[in-house]
Amino acid sequence: MDASTTTIGLCIIDYCDSTAKLKHQEYYKPPQKGNLFERLSAVRSYIQEKIDKYDPDCVTIEDIALYMKLSTARTITTLAVLNRTVGLAVFDKTDKPPYLYNTMRVRHSIKEDKKVPSKEDIPELVARILDFSFPYEYKKTRDGSKKLKDEVSDMADAIAVALCHINMDRKGIADELQVKKKKAKKRKAKKK
Repeated sequence: MDASTTTIGLCIIDYCDSTAKLKHQEYYKPPQKGNLFERLSAVRSYIQEKIDKYDPDCVTIEDIALYMKLSTARTITTLAVLNRTVGLAVFDKTDKPPYLYNTMRVRHSIKEDKKVPSKEDIPELVARILDFSFPYEYKKTRDGSKKLKDEVSDMADAIAVALCHINMDRKGIADELQVKKKKAKKRKAKKK
């Protein structure tokens, strides 16, 4: 999943040791009006309905970024709350924590060469990896050009997060990456 305050991208991928097949993809628009807790409750209900419907073995979520250019503290806080609400909804329903992967790990795990793909490259890249026709939808910009709809881009990001998990699982490190390690404190030698 790619969970943001404006769109939640979701996909279902079946995979085994050597194959992966996209079974479903969609996006959801979280409510933008009303009390924050009512909106979060609506998101929680949506996530849990999808878990009931698809019964996934595991769930992955793109983790929140610790730093986002041009974002206000309010935006970052709201995004963090929504992202963790999605994670908690998963945990409550499955009794298992979701796998969290940061954006750079996701992009590095699906890259085809040494170049890390940009956000704009993700839809075509995931379509090539899974051999399907990506459902492109565009919107017109103010200058008259067209741009990929954010909702579709978030759906592609959800697929990329799932592919990242598949790659980490195949390497046998998916569980290990979820454990937060304490940083060793460096002890300064006392000068005499």
